[in-house]
Amino acid sequence: MSCADDESKEKEPVKKEVKKPVNKRFGYVLDDYEVVSDTVQSGDSFGQILFENGIDYGTIQQITDSVKNTFDTRKIVVGKPYTLLKSKDSTNQAQVFIYEQNRIDYVVLDFKDEVVKAAAKKRPVTIKERVAHGVINDNLSSTF
Repeated sequence: MSCADDESKEKEPVKKEVKKPVNKRFGYVLDDYEVVSDTVQSGDSFGQILFENGIDYGTIQQITDSVKNTFDTRKIVVGKPYTLLKSKDSTNQAQVFIYEQNRIDYVVLDFKDEVVKAAAKKRPVTIKERVAHGVINDNLSSTF
């Protein structure tokens, strides 16, 4: 064996596994669902939105009754965004309804299981205080 024998062996390239970042929002891994994001249109109701996404009227009534202490489904506002998480199987049925009340507050209605879960949540908020300073060399009215 000589040093020249080492060069005859082919080196295999090292493969690095790149982990795909987890797409998580509202506490759910969005890659596990078909995600439908939309805004409430004029004439839309909570029941209509769910019915158009595979939920029957009896289940809609059950969901509405069970979440009325957390979220009044009659008070959805035109122009506010909502997100539906639907199953990726052949039923393609809505399982989670997320209604964004404003930029911070949102309501999650999870009806995947027999027991409907409703939770009012807030996005994390960071307050940054900034300071600006300068020197005024002349009267502001004389500068125009």
